[in-house]
Amino acid sequence: MVWDREAQKAAVLEHTDLLQWHSTMAMAPLPDGNILGGTTISAGTGGEAKATEAELYIFDMNTRTITWHAPLIPGTRHYTDLLPGTNGRVFGFADRQTFFVFDSATNTITHRQTLPEALGKTTSGQGPRVFVRSPDKRIFVLLSKGIAQLNPETLEITLLAESPVAISPGGAWLNGRIYFGHGSHLYSWQAPPPTPDKP
Repeated sequence: MVWDREAQKAAVLEHTDLLQWHSTMAMAPLPDGNILGGTTISAGTGGEAKATEAELYIFDMNTRTITWHAPLIPGTRHYTDLLPGTNGRVFGFADRQTFFVFDSATNTITHRQTLPEALGKTTSGQGPRVFVRSPDKRIFVLLSKGIAQLNPETLEITLLAESPVAISPGGAWLNGRIYFGHGSHLYSWQAPPPTPDKP
């Protein structure tokens, strides 16, 4: 659904108008005002998956059409989350375990790595919000086993704290704390103060 804030009207685009048999799992704004989307091919509520690979796509906000799409990471079933970085880069996770960097100037993936076993997988679910950006621009990553931090320059992901419970979707920042869910309960973690001269 596209909501026009000026006209106060909604327009619904079916999967046949976009990528047939795909659902959008993650989105991130691009410098030119368009949107980078990542799809999932997983069928909801026990349905049958029709597509074979998830894709990244660019959605033109003016024409409301997809201008580019491709299955850039072979075998991917869903793009878990996306986060805009600097210089047209977008950080992302695929299938909860592949971290990648997308270059919107060339529509290519310039970096890809599998999370080490020590970190495990990211959170999951509908709108998992794996990335949490603090007001001072630090980038935190929600993993099932704990909270990590991404260095946007070196692309290193470092575990900061293990969680006493498996972290479920959430990822909200408020007053220096990161909030997340587990079952019907809400938890939070106090983020450390920023280190001078470090991202």
